[in-house]
Amino acid sequence: MHLTRLQIEGLRCLREVDLSLNSKAIWLAGPNGAGKTSVLEAIALLGFGRSFRGRVSDGVLARTGGPIQVVANWIDATGSERISGLRHWGDRWEARLDGVAQDRLSALATPFPVLAHHPESSRWVSGPAEERRRLVDWLAFHVEPTFTDHSQRAGRALRQRNHLLRAQAEAAEFDFWEAALAEAAEAMTHARQAAVAALEHALERVWPGLAGAAPAPRLQWRVGWREEAAPLRDLLYLQRERDRELGYTTIGPHRADLLLGRPFGVESPQCSRGQAKVLALALSLAQVDALRQWNGSHALLLLDDLRAELDQSHFEAVLDWLAARGGQAWISGTEADSRARARLAPLQVFHVEQGQLRAETAVEASRQAL
Repeated sequence: MHLTRLQIEGLRCLREVDLSLNSKAIWLAGPNGAGKTSVLEAIALLGFGRSFRGRVSDGVLARTGGPIQVVANWIDATGSERISGLRHWGDRWEARLDGVAQDRLSALATPFPVLAHHPESSRWVSGPAEERRRLVDWLAFHVEPTFTDHSQRAGRALRQRNHLLRAQAEAAEFDFWEAALAEAAEAMTHARQAAVAALEHALERVWPGLAGAAPAPRLQWRVGWREEAAPLRDLLYLQRERDRELGYTTIGPHRADLLLGRPFGVESPQCSRGQAKVLALALSLAQVDALRQWNGSHALLLLDDLRAELDQSHFEAVLDWLAARGGQAWISGTEADSRARARLAPLQVFHVEQGQLRAETAVEASRQAL
């Protein structure tokens, strides 16, 4: 898929943006704070319902009192013209897909896969388990149509069980919600394990281009409870009194984690900062590749401040990978890199300054190529 037009209003410093797009490689150039990342956030809203920098209510709205509005014209994998639109006030939203109102943000995101890689993506390696669950759940969401429903049912059952724990409710009140949590968790786990298997196969393809002969990570999915001991429903019953003391549920799909093994020959938490960046980038590219292998979809890839995150050899390796794939990539940086111009031709460049975007002219492009 690729965008052919993008319109943005009221997002951070962006007032009125209207971009006509004619390339599968887009570079947003400008100084720090100019609004480059905000453009990527706008695209992410259509694919996630939220920004990769936080909730819409947490500073994404411009200080004008109006809503954010993002409209994208795009071409899907079949070559059909589509249009997605989202208007968001922070506490409420309206969404339309091909002119039809949607009652769930997941319905807007399902046909519009977007993956954002940014400086904080290294938290997949060094951060808490929640960060790695999101990584796996992105792929599970796009390859398993029922994953969202299972996840929502598990979340509802988990909230109810936690409420009963804190309220010191009678034992009989737990049975229904523990059964519901266990049933949804099993379905979630099946989808997550399939996603991890697809991700690992894709990582085997991506890794040598980024890390050469360095030992590759070996992925392992930890489901969040001791599967070998007993079914989750039984374990929730056995753990109930301990959970009462703590006031929350200590086992379940919300405790799952993706173990990354020994990339570069060391345990993943011990990776250096540079190694963590390469590993996180490899995971991002592997997600995109896994989705393409699974159902033929080409996710929009958003690469925020890519050049600042990588040394020259790794940066060029990413450019070569982008040139070989079929989807559209958006890259931000202080200026369009000459290596990107050569490898990603035609590269469409937009200069960003104080929330205003301007397409680079042919004369400017010629001068930069010299």
